[in-house]
Amino acid sequence: HQKARLWRYCATAAIVLSQVAAVAFVGSVQAPRTPLKVQTCALSGPVGMTVAVLKEKLRERGLSTSGLKSVLIKRLEEAESQEPPRPGSGYSRLTVGQLKAKCAELGLTKSGRKADLVARLEAQAAVSVAEASFELRDEFHVGDKVMALLEEEEEEYEAVVQCNNGDDTYLISWTEDGYEHTQKAENMRLLKRAEKKFQFSAGDKVEGLYHEEDTWYPARVKCINDSGSYTILWEDGEEYEVEEKDLKPQTQPVALADLRPRQKFLGIVARTFSFGTFVNIGAERDGLLRPWFTYKGEEHNFKSGDKVQAFYEDDEDYYQATVYKDNGDGTFLIVWDEDGEEHVAKKNHLKLLRLSELEEGSKVEVFVESVMTDKDGQQKLFLATVAEKIGTKGPTRKVDLSGFEHIKADQWLTGKVIRLLPFGAFVQVAPPSGGKAAQGLLHIREIRDGFIPNLEDELSLGDTIEVRVKYLNSEDGVLHLSMMGG
Repeated sequence: HQKARLWRYCATAAIVLSQVAAVAFVGSVQAPRTPLKVQTCALSGPVGMTVAVLKEKLRERGLSTSGLKSVLIKRLEEAESQEPPRPGSGYSRLTVGQLKAKCAELGLTKSGRKADLVARLEAQAAVSVAEASFELRDEFHVGDKVMALLEEEEEEYEAVVQCNNGDDTYLISWTEDGYEHTQKAENMRLLKRAEKKFQFSAGDKVEGLYHEEDTWYPARVKCINDSGSYTILWEDGEEYEVEEKDLKPQTQPVALADLRPRQKFLGIVARTFSFGTFVNIGAERDGLLRPWFTYKGEEHNFKSGDKVQAFYEDDEDYYQATVYKDNGDGTFLIVWDEDGEEHVAKKNHLKLLRLSELEEGSKVEVFVESVMTDKDGQQKLFLATVAEKIGTKGPTRKVDLSGFEHIKADQWLTGKVIRLLPFGAFVQVAPPSGGKAAQGLLHIREIRDGFIPNLEDELSLGDTIEVRVKYLNSEDGVLHLSMMGG
């Protein structure tokens, strides 16, 4: 009986133990225990970080690491709230349906759990940002140092980007010799980004400050130098190095057709000739300021520094001079420009060329006097500093050209070159029937066919040449000559 009771007791205990084990197994399947790692992640963000990690994050942002953990958490949360979101950081807030729709829109796989969809979209966002960043880096800027392929040698050489041509090519200059070259972007790679953004690039039309005269002149940017300065080309082809602060965009010139009498401008005095002084007012061409329009009244009171033409009795001709002083007796002490010798001249032997204050490069307020079209169809601009004289005609020295009135267009005359100018020469020529010789203008275009870069290569003072009358206006005393056939 005791054995039977023992067997019954053991069987019952075995059954109970098996039932307990079964229940435990089922429970483990139905409600798995959350791993420690997953539980830790439940406290996301600064709240779930240790004090050491919090301090490291704060140091990365240059923030204070002092205080209790709660203070550190609050400080880091405030900093993170002000930072831009990382690419794709908003995907975790979307529903599974929204995530799948976004994946379909981007051509991505839609299968998987929510975490998989979020990770897939965040990875795609990071790739897009990287590609955009690469595209930005792939564009070269003026002043960048690059390695560029020289196709002829199939070798790369260092160069500086001078200009973006806008067609995926760039104008570069080789560092070794400064020569320019047009290169495709695909054959270039960046060495060093320019330290500053350059306002101008090669080929730009600008105005540059010429320090020797403290005056702005038109120019064109030739290249950007390693030092960050610019090399520019003046209109005469001369090179000049300037800093960016000494450059400004070249303004569009004012059309002569848009000018009206009495319009006021601030101009810059250019060169002076026997017939007047040219002034740059920013128009298509410089305006001529004739002496009559620079002083008030019928006669000018000469003063020291005035440029004049003075009559020299021994040669019976006029020469340029500068007034030194008024002698107070109707005569003036002058200095000849040619040799610097002094001479006493009567007032009626002086003709004003330019006032002393109208020195080359100085600024002057002028008015538009008139815009006229000459016989060749060229427009000419005339200026005045005295508004009251606009529309008037000053006294002119009578020139007798009657001896040239009946000359045929193909009749040749012998003349002598007496003055050279940038645009031509004055030639003294006598009428064939005899009489007093007169001065005629021989324009540079009337010397020979083709472009003449330097007049002195063609003519010299004192040359004897053959000319013919091209244009004659006896009333205004105008005589134009030509060395070319009719």
